Amino acid sequence: MTSADRLHAGWTAAQRARRSGAAANCHAETLLSPLPRHCHLVTVIDGHPATLSWLGGVAGHRTIALGVEQFGQTGTIGDLYRHYGIDTAGIVGAVSAMTEGARLAPVTG
Repeated sequence: MTSADRLHAGWTAAQRARRSGAAANCHAETLLSPLPRHCHLVTVIDGHPATLSWLGGVAGHRTIALGVEQFGQTGTIGDLYRHYGIDTAGIVGAVSAMTEGARLAPVTG
């Protein structure tokens, strides 16, 4: 998605419209509607994880939000993504922790 802010604004506008009795749907609901409720979401952003954490509330999906919780560190993009767990290994680890059954093999370098 290109704008978490616009997506969230659409969701809150649809909620507001429904509270006042209007039929309303938003783009986030359309995107998530094909997913069964038992699906889990992992959101990843090169920004604060709260930016996308609300997506779990759209249709009641269990969600883990990954992102950058502190700012000011220096390093390569790879080093920083690894530090914040938003590299491939961090994402695979988050997915594995949210699912039942056999664990996914850890991803290395």
